[in-house]
This record gives sequence, structure tokens and C-alpha cells, in this order.
Amino acid sequence: MVQMFRLIDIENDQEIGVITENQLQFLIDNLEEEGIEDQDYYIDEDTLNFLAENDCDEELLAMLTEALEGRTSIDIRYEIA
Repeated sequence: MVQMFRLIDIENDQEIGVITENQLQFLIDNLEEEGIEDQDYYIDEDTLNFLAENDCDEELLAMLTEALEGRTSIDIRYEIA
């Protein structure tokens, strides 16, 4: 069974969307974690550009782009769906 994860906008505790284990692994591999148990990430326009340049899944990139819409940055976290 494929494990699914929810991305949550930390500021308003709203779900951004559901991602696959592979999509989550891409975020883990490409974004900075402050500690071994850190499960949150800072996303801004530069982050989106970096992810796109590193072959981010189109669905994941669109989800993050939509979540950032109208803001300069967001903090997101993930949890098991």
C-alpha cells in the first residue's frame, strides 16, 4: 500500500493537498530540515524555482505554487494522511 501524506499550511492549519511518498521524499531530499525530526519547510518563490529546476513533480509544484499565491512565503509541514 502506498503511504500518502498531507501538506499543511502552518499559518492557518489548512490542508494544501495530499502527496505521495515519492513526492515527500523529493521535498526531503531537496529542502533543508533543521533537525532529524523536522517536518516543516519554508516555501517562497526562490524555493519553487529551485524545485522546478530539480525536476519537481508537476502536480506537487502546482500545489505549492497555488498555496503560495498572493503571499511572499509560507511554512508548510507534512503528516501522514
